[in-house]
Amino acid sequence: MKARGSARGVARHGGMFGVWTNIIGCGRVAAIKRWALGLRGHRVGGGRRARMKIVLSRKGFDSSAGGCASPIVDGRLVSLPIPDAASRIKYAQVRHEAVGSLDHVVSDLTRGRIGGMHGAHLDPDLDVVATPRLAGWRPIFGQVDAAQSHLQSHGIGKGDLFLMFGWFRAAQKVGGRYRFMPGAPDVHMLYGWFQIGDVFELGSAPRKASFPKWAHYHPHFYGARGRNNVIYVASDRLRLNGKSTGLPGAGRFAQYSSALQLTAASSHKRSLWKMPAWFNPARHHAPLSYHHDRKRWTRRAGGYLLQSAGRGQEFVFDTAVYPEAVAWIRQLCAESV
Repeated sequence: MKARGSARGVARHGGMFGVWTNIIGCGRVAAIKRWALGLRGHRVGGGRRARMKIVLSRKGFDSSAGGCASPIVDGRLVSLPIPDAASRIKYAQVRHEAVGSLDHVVSDLTRGRIGGMHGAHLDPDLDVVATPRLAGWRPIFGQVDAAQSHLQSHGIGKGDLFLMFGWFRAAQKVGGRYRFMPGAPDVHMLYGWFQIGDVFELGSAPRKASFPKWAHYHPHFYGARGRNNVIYVASDRLRLNGKSTGLPGAGRFAQYSSALQLTAASSHKRSLWKMPAWFNPARHHAPLSYHHDRKRWTRRAGGYLLQSAGRGQEFVFDTAVYPEAVAWIRQLCAESV
């Protein structure tokens, strides 16, 4: 196992987050730190960079994996993990406070194509109450193949921030079964955040003995994976420009908010996004990755319409180029957490 950056822990009890003491130092102190977290191996990373990068990260059910939207139930964003036959976790073992176990939701919305005993790719795994945990659990996220190569080429590492988004549509329970609401729009929504505390290289044949037991359930330890198979572990607290927000390093946006909707309100295409005016691609030499073609961008009152890329999971931009993004994230958290 190889690790980048320094490790920090987060524990949550009864819905409240508790932050572990972060042991820092070198020599014997660093060795104690690695032992305490159960993370052994060669550490190859450095410290935090001055400015963080942000990744708009596409996750959850889509047209090819799952075949339908994730539901919005009673104003709650319920992101459905994609199916994964190799996963040790089943949909029946995953819970969300808005719907309870995901088995009935998945079965109802896919009309029985996917059932409660199908494997669920619980990744990113943001919520401690989603499934039973071993002691020491921390939010975790895996990536591999082309998507990980894209992140690596952009230097994504400790302190950088993923904003998770997915395909959502309002749903309700009718006659004991979940159904999408007639006429409800299909939209791309931000549903969670994940700030990197560590990056660990698993490779194509991970040795679970080199990792803490609390992580062994993660789907990137199973099945056929590429050589650049990695897991990201969340930081203890979300920090913006080096200042703590008071929020945990990873979590879900608890409630629907129009501020979380990427899809333009007037659009019938979920892939057509309304972006803030400060996202002006002509103003910078480094626009959102996968979106360098200026024909994708159209000026509109108060911002830009962006025809988002249909392919690609990870869209990267840099707060050194877009410093206004920090205030934007603070506002998202204030309105939606």
